[in-house]
Amino acid sequence: MAKPSRPRGLRAGGRNGFQQQRKEQTRAAILAGAASVFSATPYVFATIDELIAAAGVSRATFYTYFDSKLSLALAIYDSIESDWQGLYNELTSMNPPDQLGLETWLRRLAHIYVEHGYITSLVIQLATFEPSFRQRLRDDGDRLIDMLGGAGIPGFRAALSEKIERVRARLILTRLDQICSELAAGNILSGEEQSLYIKIGAKDLLRFIGMT
Repeated sequence: MAKPSRPRGLRAGGRNGFQQQRKEQTRAAILAGAASVFSATPYVFATIDELIAAAGVSRATFYTYFDSKLSLALAIYDSIESDWQGLYNELTSMNPPDQLGLETWLRRLAHIYVEHGYITSLVIQLATFEPSFRQRLRDDGDRLIDMLGGAGIPGFRAALSEKIERVRARLILTRLDQICSELAAGNILSGEEQSLYIKIGAKDLLRFIGMT
């Protein structure tokens, strides 16, 4: 008796699943290779040849996933964007926020920068050399302001309707980014200086949130 054939849908599904897995593995290899390159070489000097060599893929394969060095760098940025956005979401549940709570929150934000140290450096370089990325950062910041304002946080809520307050909101986000970048820069700051950065940053954020 002939064995019943496997339904075509299952066979195709198995192939599709395997192909998808291979695609994900190849993309991950390219991102991992880029991490090693960008960790050692400034963005502006890194070449596609270096990136594909580090990933162990062909040039054609690279361009199947990314159309440029910038699109690859943006994918790296996207990979951690949800981490810090999720942390900012936690501000909406601090009711009311206080100095110690914001210091703890800011330390956690800084830890993201430390954990992804080379990405922090990459973002700074992208903002310097890629005008389109500067606009991306501005747009992301505005979306963050709108989210925090929509949640009713006073300083950010005022930024929804008043232009000067939106500028202030952008400045406080920039200040927090600078603080975290400084803390992620290795052993440049002493332990005491790191604590002061956190304390002052939290105080400035508390003042802005409370509009006092």
